Amino acid sequence: MTLSIHERQVLINQHKILEKLSDDKDDKKYHQTMQEVYHSGFEYEYFEYGPSEDVLSKDDCKFVYEVINMYDDLYYGWNSNEDIKNSIEEYKVMFSGFDLNDSREHKFFSYAKFLIEDLGRFHETNDLLKKGRIREINSHGAGPGEDGYKLMLQKFKVHNDVRMKRPDFKFTGEEIQDIVNPYE
Repeated sequence: MTLSIHERQVLINQHKILEKLSDDKDDKKYHQTMQEVYHSGFEYEYFEYGPSEDVLSKDDCKFVYEVINMYDDLYYGWNSNEDIKNSIEEYKVMFSGFDLNDSREHKFFSYAKFLIEDLGRFHETNDLLKKGRIREINSHGAGPGEDGYKLMLQKFKVHNDVRMKRPDFKFTGEEIQDIVNPYE
């Protein structure tokens, strides 16, 4: 759903008012969250009718979601197998984030931060961030970047389809190695 900047501003104002009127902690948090959703233009998260003029499209939101979900699956697979732990360095299966200095990736960064920190999604990545194992989700240009993530997702989807047909639903070390090395 696409909303004009005016429509988003009206919704932000309504959620500000509703937040102030509410006595319920969870209700207040919901209205704060919705203010951020409409302010940042996270179209994928518009729960109702859903301002910065710079919106992140539903497809871009889905891309960010899929990247972080991929890393959660990779880290879980890595962490639950000692042989894989010994053959693949941990940092390769940890979400490195998006480049805050990139004109396009900064929008991905904002959405990723919102999903992980504000909504508490992505168990593995969220825990690593809270424990300080992942320092931040700004890659500073040192991560795979949008193109690298797209290649990784292509490989991940192929390997994930195979993995889901196994009785144990686990990745092999070779599959993880292939996914985390997108340009090979």
